[in-house]
Amino acid sequence: MLRSHVEPQGAFDVLAPQESPSGPLISLELTRRELDDFMELFEQTATNAQNVSAMDRLGHALARVESGFEDDVDPGAHLLRPAGARLGYSWKEGQYLAFIFNYHRLHRRSPAETDFRAYFSCTAPTVHEMLKTLQRRGFIARMPRTARSIRLLLDAHEIPELESP
Repeated sequence: MLRSHVEPQGAFDVLAPQESPSGPLISLELTRRELDDFMELFEQTATNAQNVSAMDRLGHALARVESGFEDDVDPGAHLLRPAGARLGYSWKEGQYLAFIFNYHRLHRRSPAETDFRAYFSCTAPTVHEMLKTLQRRGFIARMPRTARSIRLLLDAHEIPELESP
């Protein structure tokens, strides 16, 4: 949406090359100066959008981005998330991390391996291997031979949104 309303057309292409995103998140690596230019262009685009609906949506997105910079948002509710590539986890690993985060928020306890199997429609060995991988890579901690002992080692803002299976 941002690209379609920017004036002049293509103004974002230098800062954010037009690539097909593989998911709902887009990761940009910008210098401080490029970030300032991006935010200025974002604000101009939100202010000068050609219709009220676009102006409202872009204004809302701009406010969320700005509040993320100010660390003034609920980390579980906003859409500013660091890129999985920077943290080093794959999309699927990110979904497991998001499931752990959301399950714990809802149930006040960690999920069991059977909860993963039910949500992701996969086998017990698949879940077990994924949890071992997440633990080996330092994203979670588990207590040996203790049920529901998964503990996230990432901050809430480092976890992606959970998508429908």
